[in-house]
Amino acid sequence: MPSEGDTFLPRIQSVFYAVFDDQQGPKIVFQVPEGLIGVSTTGPTYGTTPVSSSPTVNESDVPLSRRSSSSLISLAGQRPNSRSLSSPQHRSTSSNRCLFNFDDISKYVIPRSDFCGRLIICSTSNHRIIGFPVALRGRNYQRNYFRYNLCFVFERSADLSCYEPVVRKVSRVLTACEEESLFLSSQQAPHALYAILEQLYEDLNSYSETSIPIDKFNSIELKIFPFYPNPPPVKDWTVPLALINISKRTEENWDLTVLKVIKFIDGVNHVSRIAQLADCDLELTRQAISHLLYYQVIMIIDIFQYSNMYTLRKNVQWLADEAHVKEECGPYVTKPGLPIPDWPKLLHLYSRLKPGKTIYEWMDAYKVHELGIDVRRFASFGVIKVCIFPPPLCACIWFTDFLCYRDFYGGYIAGQFYFPWKRGQGRKYHRLAGEGKVSHRQL
Repeated sequence: MPSEGDTFLPRIQSVFYAVFDDQQGPKIVFQVPEGLIGVSTTGPTYGTTPVSSSPTVNESDVPLSRRSSSSLISLAGQRPNSRSLSSPQHRSTSSNRCLFNFDDISKYVIPRSDFCGRLIICSTSNHRIIGFPVALRGRNYQRNYFRYNLCFVFERSADLSCYEPVVRKVSRVLTACEEESLFLSSQQAPHALYAILEQLYEDLNSYSETSIPIDKFNSIELKIFPFYPNPPPVKDWTVPLALINISKRTEENWDLTVLKVIKFIDGVNHVSRIAQLADCDLELTRQAISHLLYYQVIMIIDIFQYSNMYTLRKNVQWLADEAHVKEECGPYVTKPGLPIPDWPKLLHLYSRLKPGKTIYEWMDAYKVHELGIDVRRFASFGVIKVCIFPPPLCACIWFTDFLCYRDFYGGYIAGQFYFPWKRGQGRKYHRLAGEGKVSHRQL
């Protein structure tokens, strides 16, 4: 199964709007939820020369070495009429957990002019902040310039690729509004801008899209598209297994090869067999399977054989208590018309899978055939839920004058071989049928 980090969009922890104040330097004007980002009582002192203990800036990631100050207060508590715009994210400062201190990142949120107009990502010990600082010049502003930045806060491990175009577009729209009507620097800006931050936080986290009208001519239209990782290489002997009912989602304008291939994806046929049944070119079949893998509607498993071996993963401990696993396992692995074994029995059978014991030996030892269990679906369910996996096998290959060890997944082997775990029973050599190179899947 794809991991969560590969399939789900990262959640926004906070959104804040910061400006360069003529008296205090960089400061946060609004933040949603309120009070999550701590600010000092006096405000940071802005300087163009970084201190020796602070990290350097780059456009991709800026780690921070300084720790947050212990004396923090919320700027939202100082703002008059801060409760006039009720927010579902408003929390009391006594129960708030401060994410980080704004003083530590202020020089990267509102940087020097050289870094404005570029995407800036900086990091604290637990979070990453992404923003697009803007510096505008004009006689309408004190000191003839105006600097601001609207930033998004995420967990440090989050992949921000899908949010980079979002941050750029928000900055571009707000800059256009400021240049046309002084939207950000006018006296009427605070309430409207705070509402924009609230809607960005709520809509992007809940719906991954938003539409925010600003004035008669400008609006923020955003939609987040996740970036999927490249699929693994598709081999002829791998078996595609559907994660959804693909046949109900097909459309007439789909690729012809994909339409022919999906009819034979049943968790049993391997890629080469699917190409034969669909009467398609093998290379085109691989490409079609790769496209389905990319959109994560199928996954790849090994060919099921009674000589296969499986072992447990560490996460079986928490999977054992998952309600949806208990509900899905029994009906999925039981043959039609037979009583469904209870979950403790099925979990016990999973726990008996280990290296050195084939599926055939496991079935014989625990009388699995008497329980009405479809062993192929039993193994597939364990692989799908990532609680079992086939351990990498290492065969000891015997040639004419020496022994060499070679990983099964490393390529081709030929000659005589024996399995190291059979040493206690005496070395049993097996000669491969036929001559020439053979794949490990043909052993």
